[in-house]
Amino acid sequence: MLPKSLILLAPLMLCAANWQDAVNTAVSATSSTQKSAVSSNTTSQSSATSGVKEALSLGAKQAVSLLGKEGGYLNNAAVKIPLPASMKPIATAAEKLGGKSYVDDFVKTMNNAATKSVPKTASILSDTISSMSVEDANAIVNGSNTAATDYFKTKAGTKLLSAIMPIIKESIKESQVMSSYQSLKGFAGGSNATSGLANNAMIGQASSIAKGFGMGDAVPSGDEDIEDYIGRKTLDGLFYMIAEKEKALRSNPMASGSSIIQQVFGK
Repeated sequence: MLPKSLILLAPLMLCAANWQDAVNTAVSATSSTQKSAVSSNTTSQSSATSGVKEALSLGAKQAVSLLGKEGGYLNNAAVKIPLPASMKPIATAAEKLGGKSYVDDFVKTMNNAATKSVPKTASILSDTISSMSVEDANAIVNGSNTAATDYFKTKAGTKLLSAIMPIIKESIKESQVMSSYQSLKGFAGGSNATSGLANNAMIGQASSIAKGFGMGDAVPSGDEDIEDYIGRKTLDGLFYMIAEKEKALRSNPMASGSSIIQQVFGK
């Protein structure tokens, strides 16, 4: 026969055992819930990163493709590279004296140089996308309608400019753009350029007209200024097109045909 003390303790021991089982079950359930939450969050972040990368890649490829085809810049009013502001009065003077073709050739060659150089940006844009962090992706998903484009500008702007400048310089050398540029430039300085309009008398007239517009020394000082201008405008056009693609994708992710993009941007 069991001692009376053990008989009295038995219910307490049983309760303690049941309580410990309950605690163990609760701890196990909590741990499982936490693991599930972490796993779900990790999956969500992974999906966001994949979706953003795919969206960026799609937008970048479309933009480069459109701008890299013949007339990509010249025939697109939104990105067409215009005359530098400092040269517009000279262009006006040239056109009044029958030299509109010089102005048109100059503008055409600048835009053709941009079109020729923009495919060079594809690999840099791709590398920038590949190196994107989870934090970057989340910021883009929760950012403005052009957050992805802004990411490109910040992370790759300098590299992109360095990549396209050699092509722009080579394109300028191969064309007559600098000949046209020097003719227009000569109007403001009153030089006796022989490749300008019909003759030196007309150049002198154009020079006087240009000075009458208050040009002074406002004309770009050399080839590097023109090259830099074309380079910056080339990237302006590229970022503009990427931004347009990004805004369209955010507003209608279904049109992308990608389930991951729809999942991320369709919320």
